[in-house]
Amino acid sequence: MNNEKPIFIQIMEMIEDDIITDVYKTDDIIISTTQISKLLSVNPTTAVKSISMLTDAGILYKKRGIGMCVTVEAKSKILQKRKEEFYTNTISSMLSDARKLGISKEDIINMIKENGDD
Repeated sequence: MNNEKPIFIQIMEMIEDDIITDVYKTDDIIISTTQISKLLSVNPTTAVKSISMLTDAGILYKKRGIGMCVTVEAKSKILQKRKEEFYTNTISSMLSDARKLGISKEDIINMIKENGDD
């Protein structure tokens, strides 16, 4: 856990990471709020808040008597949200900095190609 983001957001992102990396798949039961609070040494209310927000976002659903499960559209919703955040937080900032430094879009594209994994 780090101090940059609220703990409940960090817990949400950990669960989302597990979904997009297929640790949890559609209809899988996720770790319980009790387990989360014990594992991470956080207040149970914090764990409940994280799970509630993921439920409200359509990432998780409650299976009565069993626990919280991953929805069919969870992975695609998370990926869409993360792509939008990447553009807003990373790409927009990079382009703004590049303009200030006089770096052209073509130069940026070439830098990406030179440093890419392809």
